[in-house]
Amino acid sequence: MAYSSVPFHGKVCRVEKNNVAMSFTTGWTINVTVKMSDISAQGDNWETALAGQAGWSGSFVASFAMGNTEQAAFVNNIVTASPGTKLTDVKFLLDVATNAFTGNIFLTGFGVPTAVGDAVMATWNFQGDAALSITDAA
Repeated sequence: MAYSSVPFHGKVCRVEKNNVAMSFTTGWTINVTVKMSDISAQGDNWETALAGQAGWSGSFVASFAMGNTEQAAFVNNIVTASPGTKLTDVKFLLDVATNAFTGNIFLTGFGVPTAVGDAVMATWNFQGDAALSITDAA
């Protein structure tokens, strides 16, 4: 796969579910990690590591608007009597619909910080489920 040599601009970095963009998103963060095991031998002066499984998690932020169908769906996924439903085919767009990180997620947290005289924001935290993929249609 050829990757674009031009940097992405965040002006359209939004979240989509089933190819429908969530309105009023202001950004997202994805963190990818690899679990490492220490396999050092007794008496070693330096640690030796063994790579394990990869995982990913992150968060996204939006101006809070429960009248937006997509935002309401994400809120209702976690603010229910039995939260924990897997959300499939979630896209984190890098630009227009072609370039994105894509995967399945579980919502793990939801916060709504407010301040007098400012927009009410919402932050969703998530844990990735299985592999994260990236598409860059250079």
